Amino acid sequence: MAEEKKSRLYALKPLIERWPAVTKPEGHVNFRTKILWTLFCLILYFILTNIMIYGLKSDVVDLFENYRFIMAGASGSIMHLGIGPIVTASIILQLFVGAKIIKLDLQKKEDKAIYQGTQKILVVVMIIVEAVPQIFGYLQPNPELVSNVGMGAANFVIIIQLIIGAFLVFFMDD
Repeated sequence: MAEEKKSRLYALKPLIERWPAVTKPEGHVNFRTKILWTLFCLILYFILTNIMIYGLKSDVVDLFENYRFIMAGASGSIMHLGIGPIVTASIILQLFVGAKIIKLDLQKKEDKAIYQGTQKILVVVMIIVEAVPQIFGYLQPNPELVSNVGMGAANFVIIIQLIIGAFLVFFMDD
């Protein structure tokens, strides 16, 4: 019997093994504990959707206002990107595996671990890919901030806040 060729994603295995992750609980986690952690994440998310990004113009036009309930983000807030990077990374990887572009058998434990680890790495990439273009769209820096620190630094401040917010959503999801 010929041995199946492993996916090229196995090259990411050293990074995936070092990647911080929430481990599966050893014992039974009772319902009350699950509800408390869920409530904590929901309250934290609600609070963060009400914290606006520092340095934005006050007259921000939101092109995606009607779709905010789908993306779970609040325009101009720390949670502006919402779950977008997580969903996008998941869809991309599912399409590639489903179309057999990436050869992984998700029934095998080792392949499933590579898939999940790759998905986490792809989420980080998507956070950056989705945060950077925001400053070229409608998240314009406040002219007062631009005059104090310059356009590049003002844009950088906005991007960093978007990335931090997206990472918080990513950690809450994990």
